[in-house]
Amino acid sequence: MVSKRKILLVLLALCVFGAGAAFAQVQNKKFSGPADQTYYMCTFVSGVEYWVAAFEGFKDAARQLGVKAIYQGAAEYDLNKQVTVFEQITGKNPAGIALSPIDDSGFVEPVKAAMGRKIPIVTFASNTSTGKVAFVTSDNVKEGQFAARTLGQALGGKGKVMVTRNTQSNHQLRVNTFIETIKAEFPGIQVVAEILTQQDNNKAYSGVMSTAQKHPDLGAVFSPEGPSGRGAAQAAVELGGKIKVLTCDMDAAILEMIEKGQMFGSIQPNAYTQGYLSMMILYLTKNQMLDPLNGTAAMGQFVVNLPYVDNGLDLIDQNNAKYFYTNKWLAKRKAQAFKPW
Repeated sequence: MVSKRKILLVLLALCVFGAGAAFAQVQNKKFSGPADQTYYMCTFVSGVEYWVAAFEGFKDAARQLGVKAIYQGAAEYDLNKQVTVFEQITGKNPAGIALSPIDDSGFVEPVKAAMGRKIPIVTFASNTSTGKVAFVTSDNVKEGQFAARTLGQALGGKGKVMVTRNTQSNHQLRVNTFIETIKAEFPGIQVVAEILTQQDNNKAYSGVMSTAQKHPDLGAVFSPEGPSGRGAAQAAVELGGKIKVLTCDMDAAILEMIEKGQMFGSIQPNAYTQGYLSMMILYLTKNQMLDPLNGTAAMGQFVVNLPYVDNGLDLIDQNNAKYFYTNKWLAKRKAQAFKPW
């Protein structure tokens, strides 16, 4: 039987994060959950810095809850390889999985199978159409709108822009919203190219170079993710530094470019909060800590159903880029990237 005190602590953590406070700094050593429960985080392109902060949040929540946390991901941007990693994790019968899928197409059946085995799934950053108990993310529509308005105003409402694309669902939503907002609010700005880069900085670099040849007056580039943003910014530098590049996410290279004025800025979802809230929701679900006024429990279903939980975002520019370096943050925390808890 789960104690009322434990329920209150977990709910308090969720409520405080919803208000934007840093509950993760609190350490309650007397609070201990089931030590035999292991939760996994599963992503793709596992080497990127974005997942470092996400897993640190996931791990902090696990530490406070008294459970174990492990990170596993596919090294490449490859749907089949990520599905394989996911199925390997489900084969271990974990207490729950925080999943950021490349796209929905390959995960419908694997997620459905996991949920059928009573393994709760929380998606974060990117989503699946069915199966999960919650989706934790920043508001991708607002990100796209914010990006469009930021660049639109920076260009004075006139000029030409291009975008990079990939098949990841949340990135598609950012780009689609960006284009819609530019067309609706900045009729003097033309979207002249949409380049499919699949998060490859070399493809982004080539795409910007070729687009600039066709449109020498290209004024800005929007990329929904970091690798393509880096490639686009490098091309912009070589083209004279007049093209404004706005990306999403960050790593050391992006931060250095922003500090040097080589990149306009970056929109950064709060990855730490994504991971933290994902663990909290998985724990609530696995340990049946909610008793809602409906028939889900009686029908043998998971009682948690949170279609959208907003983790917030930040705009990184020359004024604040120095605060976002992952290596410095890990050093301050005395933490090691992706080390299990």
